[in-house]
Amino acid sequence: MQKPERKSSLPVILFLLVLIVGLAWAGAVSLNRTRAGEGSFLSNLWSKNAEVSEDPYLAGYSEALQIPPYVKTVMLLGSDYTPQSGYRTDVMLLAAFNLKTNEIHLFSLPRDLWVDIPGYYAQRLNVAHAVGGYQTLGDTLAYNFGFRPDHYAIAEFSAFKYVVDLLGGINVQVTERMEDQCDFTPERWCVVEPGAREMDSNFALWYVRARLNSSDFDRTRRAQEVARAIAQKITSPANLVRLPTFIESALDVIETDMSLGDMWLYILPLGKFLKPDFAQGYTLTPNEAVGFVTDDGAMVLQPDYGAIQNILREVFWIE
Repeated sequence: MQKPERKSSLPVILFLLVLIVGLAWAGAVSLNRTRAGEGSFLSNLWSKNAEVSEDPYLAGYSEALQIPPYVKTVMLLGSDYTPQSGYRTDVMLLAAFNLKTNEIHLFSLPRDLWVDIPGYYAQRLNVAHAVGGYQTLGDTLAYNFGFRPDHYAIAEFSAFKYVVDLLGGINVQVTERMEDQCDFTPERWCVVEPGAREMDSNFALWYVRARLNSSDFDRTRRAQEVARAIAQKITSPANLVRLPTFIESALDVIETDMSLGDMWLYILPLGKFLKPDFAQGYTLTPNEAVGFVTDDGAMVLQPDYGAIQNILREVFWIE
């Protein structure tokens, strides 16, 4: 019996090559147009949920920050949720992505900032998400600081540990010596010295959260150091092939309003992540947030709104 002729795979290969080249060309053209501030399919995917002119808190607000169209923002939140006591967002880290220059800025907001929460009352900033989700947190940031993030992502601290374990630990560039209580060593006391330090999930979470011997300002700096370490580990050459699987696994424990397509767009400038200085960090100091005690006896931070907006103009590349 005569065997049927085997069809050549050449047409399929040629088709795939043409498709890949076409997509690469379209992506390059679109990215260049987006960087120039023009419309493209990428910029449409990255478009804001609500323009400033339509935002109930930013429209007509003289202090609203005019963020360039090629700058997109994601608010990263860490929650201390427990079934017994609910939760607050004790880590609030804003990541700003400049599509024009492929730069990334990180800006940390201390949890104890005393702000007006629209529709509720004056309270710590870390309460806003707990009382009304992303909408109320966005309203609070718009009302007090003149901007609304494009996207949000929140993870409980158990999810944070899961992600670090998924990566097999992280290498954190520690800038200042720190020691504090911890609950995962026999001594129940942990110390970390400046330099490159390997951390497992327990140690990384302790490093982000501890503040008995430091302050909320120090904690925001440490959160940025850990965020850099996670991003660098995710996008290291050894992990690039695992990136789709990692993102899929991480989405099982992280709540976000971003689609998978949105995430890939944020990860496009991988070359930046592979460098030690892939992101510039901004934090507040006592010059921008002064400690005071409320009538109820709570120790909080009073924001200097003008000074904070000056920092935000740098964070958002506002000239």
